[in-house]
Amino acid sequence: MLITSELLKIFSKSDYNARYAYSKATNTCIRCGESARVFRDASARLEYSVSALCQKCQDELFDKNEPFH
Repeated sequence: MLITSELLKIFSKSDYNARYAYSKATNTCIRCGESARVFRDASARLEYSVSALCQKCQDELFDKNEPFH
């Protein structure tokens, strides 16, 4: 996975916990604020449960071609 400085910035903000809780409660993305209800597969849905990132943001931030280590 490609971890960008933008992603690290999101997770290190002082209001991260509140933003994460709001995103999960409203099924929105913590990064872009758009709806996070439609996912490509179970893996992407699981990623949302961990990161609160919608499918579009997952696609932009994670390199699908890089294997997990």
